[in-house]
Amino acid sequence: MADLSLVADIGGTNARFALAEHDGGIKVRDAQNFRAVDFETIRDAADAFLESVAVRPKRACFAVAGPVEREEIVFTNSPWRFRPAEVEEALGVEAFRVVNDFYALAAGVDFLPDDAFVAVKPGEADRTAPVLVIGPGTGLGQALIVPVAGGGRVIVPTEGGHVTFAPRDDVEMAVMQFIAREHPRVSVERLLSGRGLVNIHRALCAIEGEQRVSLQANEITKAATEGTYPIAVKAVDMFCGVLGRVAGDAVLGAGARGGVVLGGGILPKIRDVFLGSDFVEKFLNKGRMESYVAPVPVKLIVADGAALYGAAASLEES
Repeated sequence: MADLSLVADIGGTNARFALAEHDGGIKVRDAQNFRAVDFETIRDAADAFLESVAVRPKRACFAVAGPVEREEIVFTNSPWRFRPAEVEEALGVEAFRVVNDFYALAAGVDFLPDDAFVAVKPGEADRTAPVLVIGPGTGLGQALIVPVAGGGRVIVPTEGGHVTFAPRDDVEMAVMQFIAREHPRVSVERLLSGRGLVNIHRALCAIEGEQRVSLQANEITKAATEGTYPIAVKAVDMFCGVLGRVAGDAVLGAGARGGVVLGGGILPKIRDVFLGSDFVEKFLNKGRMESYVAPVPVKLIVADGAALYGAAASLEES
C-alpha cells in the first residue's frame, strides 16, 4: 500500500489540501480548496480536510506564501500565522515540514507531465545554470532550481518580488507615483500580484480621467479576456509587459539561463491574452545583454496542484 502524506498549498487567500501517495513516484488526490476567511486557524482548515477524507497520514508538508521562519510562520498577505511545532503535535504526524510556496512550486516542476506546461518562448536551456521559477498570485513569488554536481539540485526560495519597481516610460512613472501615495516604497509586487493588478487598474483610471469602476483582480482579468472594458485591457497589457521585464532582470541577476518557469494563479486565467502580449519582447529588451537572455526558454504552468506535488517531493528530500 502506498505511503500517504498530507500536503497543502497555503496562500494569502486560499488553502488547498490534498493527500499524496508515495509509491515510487508521487500522485496527488482528493484535493480540496478552503478559503482563509472561513477558518480562524490553519489547524482548523487542516482538521476539516482530514475529517472529509477520513485519513490520518503519518507525514505532512505545508507550502506557505511567505518567508519560512523556525519558530512561527507569518504570512505576507494573510492574517494567518502558526507555530510548526504546535501544528505537528495537533496533527499527530511523525514528520512535518514547512516550505515556502515557491520552493514547493519549484520542487514540483520535475514531477509534472509535459501537458502541464505551455511554451511561452522557445530556447535552448543551459543545463548547468539555475532555472528561475516566478509567478504572480496573491504576491509575486520567486525561487531558483540550482543544479549541483552528480545530477542533484538545490532549491533556493527568494524574496525577489520585493525588489524596487523601475518604471520605463511616462505612463509607468505615473502608475508608480499613484501607488506611492499609499506605499512609499513601490516594489514590483505592488504591480505584479492580484492587488497589484488592481493598483494598475486604479492608476490608469486616474491617469486617463475615467470614472473608476470598482473591479477586483478576477473581474479585471475577465473583462480583459472578453475585451469588454478598455482600461482593464490596458491594465492587463501593462501587467504582462512589466512581468516580462522583471523576469528578464531576474534571469540576469541570478544567471538563470537554465530556463524560466512561470507559475502563480493569475497567468493561467489570462492565458490567451498573456501569450499574445509583449511579455517576450520586454523579457528580451536588455540592451547589450539581450544576447544573454535570448537563448533562455520560458514556459507556463497551466495545470492545477503543482505546489502540492512539490510539497510531497519536499518530504522525500527532508
